Amino acid sequence: MTLRRSLALLLLSLIALAASVFSYRTAAPSDRAAASGRSAAGARPDPLAVGPSDWLAIPAPDEPFMTLEGRAARLSDYRGQVVLLNFWGTWCPPCRVEIPHLVRAQEKLEALGATIIAPAVGSGRPEEILAFAVEAGINYPIWIVSDAVAVGRFGAPGYPFTMLIGPDGVIRRTYIGPQTEEILLRDAEMLLSGEDAPAAAG
Repeated sequence: MTLRRSLALLLLSLIALAASVFSYRTAAPSDRAAASGRSAAGARPDPLAVGPSDWLAIPAPDEPFMTLEGRAARLSDYRGQVVLLNFWGTWCPPCRVEIPHLVRAQEKLEALGATIIAPAVGSGRPEEILAFAVEAGINYPIWIVSDAVAVGRFGAPGYPFTMLIGPDGVIRRTYIGPQTEEILLRDAEMLLSGEDAPAAAG
């Protein structure tokens, strides 16, 4: 094989790889679900993930969600608690990577009077989501939400997408991509202590 042909094949491979990454990250949940593979639980977080935003002071939408039991739920039901709102999907490999970190974080957050809530996007029937949650050992509440609400009302640019919400119902920080328990616990504890958190918008 000539050097020129080898370079041409390498270039085509890189183009194909870039196209596949772009198509996955921009696809709708139904398209990503069809393309997703087996669970990546236990793997390292996505190195392309974007970390936390700076401190924010944006009132969280009090949008109605549905629990896996079919009951209505709202963020205002958790007013007075720090909430990590984690938009995810069972079809989403980076979300699966993040789940063990969330499970470990939840164990410590509960002791602090805080919680993770995980609205599932485009993940099928409630019983299917519940079966996945049991197998994955998820220990925090799961709600159901449409992609239209996650994007249109909460501004999710992709999944997983997490919001740190204060006891006053104000969004303080957002996270794009899978996060570690250390980052989430650090920020939740900072918010609980009032350290470096801005005043709520009037």
